[in-house]
Amino acid sequence: MNKKWMIGTLALSLGLLSAGGGAVAASTPTANPIVNPIVNPIAKTVGASIPGKEGPATINNLTEKSIIPLLVHANAIFSYASQGGGDYKREIFQYKGDEYRYLSSDIGTEQKLLNYIKKAFTHNAAVYYTRSQFMDYEGRMTQVNRDYGTSLDFGKATARMVSKNALAAVFELTVPYKNQGAIKDVIVKLKKVEGYWRIDVSPNALF
Repeated sequence: MNKKWMIGTLALSLGLLSAGGGAVAASTPTANPIVNPIVNPIAKTVGASIPGKEGPATINNLTEKSIIPLLVHANAIFSYASQGGGDYKREIFQYKGDEYRYLSSDIGTEQKLLNYIKKAFTHNAAVYYTRSQFMDYEGRMTQVNRDYGTSLDFGKATARMVSKNALAAVFELTVPYKNQGAIKDVIVKLKKVEGYWRIDVSPNALF
């Protein structure tokens, strides 16, 4: 086979593959933000929550033991979303007197963010969280540029079942604070969605 022909065919194939990731068209802007890409020198170590690698998203037998890894999983999802995702670069802009940042591309649209949050939370909880804590700006999801998180250690929590039926459950958790002797009692409501248990509380209210 002609080597020049093979090289040309390979180059064409690579070109077609690289063109597959087209950008989504942005909506008409309502303002002209001042965008300032900055580099965060500290890598985020929340790999357990990266889309597609979340962890125990398929719990169908909810017990006082199995709810703990579900909450740890949900907390990882909350941390990933509330920190803006996984990009090292941060695109910052000013909007109505506040500093905002764009979310990383894997959760950078409302639908992507919703789908990601729904891996641990119900649809209603995910919608409330997405629309109350984030802003869709020109087709991209953004959030106020500040630190978020929780000082509670759900991995060391203990749970007590308050009520449960085939489709809904309520648990009371005793959760210690990280690096502290104090504890906090937390009520968690859950619903079964398509055979799997999901938390029916907005992430920002729970964590």
